[in-house]
Amino acid sequence: MKVSYQKELEKIMKIIIEKPRGITTKEIAKKIGINRNAVGKYLDVLQTAGEIDVEIFGRSKVYFPSKSVPISTMFDYSNEFIVVVAKDMTTLEINTPFVEYLGLADKNKIIGKNIKNLPIASLHPKMTDDIIYVLEKQEILEDKIEYRGNNDTNLDRFRAKFVPTILKDGEKGVTVILSKISKK
Repeated sequence: MKVSYQKELEKIMKIIIEKPRGITTKEIAKKIGINRNAVGKYLDVLQTAGEIDVEIFGRSKVYFPSKSVPISTMFDYSNEFIVVVAKDMTTLEINTPFVEYLGLADKNKIIGKNIKNLPIASLHPKMTDDIIYVLEKQEILEDKIEYRGNNDTNLDRFRAKFVPTILKDGEKGVTVILSKISKK
């Protein structure tokens, strides 16, 4: 019988949110009926994703809801264009400034689709090669990308940074950050 990884993470997160003063691995395991080692692995994923904080009291680790702002909240306030891609090349997130620059009506038409469906990636195939490289090597890669958008007169140049990323479910992904290079 296969257990859904995401459902377990959601159950554990709900329990932690209900206990803002903190909860131990043992208490979580008892509430959801799985062993402490499995709970510990789920907690590691949630901590890596920035969803929870941990403090050590004696020999116990106590888990709390994170007080930090989720990175996805900050996406839309960035001057850079950001897209997050899963290891299967599915687009997981894209910030609004990037969606607007590409002239797309709705970011939900991109999320869940292959990165090759993104206009800039389809016109710049090396972008997908760079993503694959970063997924394999797990190291930051920098590159330059040129893109001629909806109006064929302007060629925009970008400094691209491909950053290995651990996703909420613990899987590997890549965050692509494009910074426009100003014309001189």
